[in-house]
Amino acid sequence: MKTTFQRVIALSLALVLFLSFGACAKPPRPEAASTDVEKNPIEASLPTATDKIKPEKPPVEPTAPEPPPEEPDVPPEPAGFSEEAAQSLAWLRERMNVPHVMFGAAFLGYVGETSEADSAMVQKYPFIPEIDAEHTIPGTDEYLFCLVPMDENAAVSVNLVQWPPESDGEEILEVLYRSESGDPVLFFADCGADATAYDSYIQVQIVDNAGNSCLWYPQLDAMGRIVPCLSESGDYRSFDFTEYGWRGAPPELASRLAEGWTKAYASGLGGSWNTSTVEDTGRTIHYDLMLYLEDETGGAADLSWYYEDSDDLEAMWMGTWTVLNDITDSPAYIYLDLSLSGDGLYCFSETYPFLVSPAGTELVLGNGLQGIPLPFMTDGELQPYELTWDFELIAG
Repeated sequence: MKTTFQRVIALSLALVLFLSFGACAKPPRPEAASTDVEKNPIEASLPTATDKIKPEKPPVEPTAPEPPPEEPDVPPEPAGFSEEAAQSLAWLRERMNVPHVMFGAAFLGYVGETSEADSAMVQKYPFIPEIDAEHTIPGTDEYLFCLVPMDENAAVSVNLVQWPPESDGEEILEVLYRSESGDPVLFFADCGADATAYDSYIQVQIVDNAGNSCLWYPQLDAMGRIVPCLSESGDYRSFDFTEYGWRGAPPELASRLAEGWTKAYASGLGGSWNTSTVEDTGRTIHYDLMLYLEDETGGAADLSWYYEDSDDLEAMWMGTWTVLNDITDSPAYIYLDLSLSGDGLYCFSETYPFLVSPAGTELVLGNGLQGIPLPFMTDGELQPYELTWDFELIAG
């Protein structure tokens, strides 16, 4: 079986805690077990069933103790989560509760690269960073996935498999994880080119309490999205809860994404946006960013500031603003081209990532892509800058 198998955590933030796990070595092809078994020397010294004559007296010396029985493989105990994490897991399972779906999967990013999207993901789903080592399969492949069975009592197996050219089917090289508790699992998978002879890849097997079963091979399509698991009749067995729109989002906006803040089009930004800072002297400075809506992409803009205890403007920058809507995923970007009124030398042209609150009355700006701060931004500090909507401007 061959399937097409993308760009998480290691990730920034949460993904860093997964990078410490060792490499997942690919074992050699299993060899046939030897039939030449060495006898246990203790068992060899004991009388056999064919010995008819019993000793008149028990032996003086005590017999050697029998070796302790081998401990059976015990699946990991169900993962324990904090109340917040357990609630997020329950909420996710409610989202996944649609016909035929047996599990949810999320792509958390590339190991070894900073992925701010993952920091937002772990804030939205706090159970992810609480998945312990017993439910994390270490590896060195670049792609990190989170698997959440729909059935809390589902049997889950994650296997390292191979398809030898001389075989008609797959060969399991190693069972990497097995559990019947249905807990969330973190694992790495190679999502590069299609598997070829002797290339190993990950196979996930899930069986729920109703007897339904599915096989899934973690892969990413050409768009960098998870390839779904489909039944023979074409039903979706998987639920992709990856937040693709967050990939590449600046870290200072990650928490806002997890709280439901989104991008906005130019039509939702026209108006006056206000913020304030406090000088070292203790005086409060108010800033007004006026965005005049002239067309579907933006219009004229001015930025002014004044002291709270004064009615006089201290300075004003004038120019234009444009929302870059060719970027389809969150966050969006606003381009500001402003110059100080009466002084053409003090000007700046910069692009800033931004998000708006669910109510649309708050605007948060990230740091400029070229590192150019607006007057109210603290240069060199990685933080969001929040502005409050004051009033709407009628489109010209």
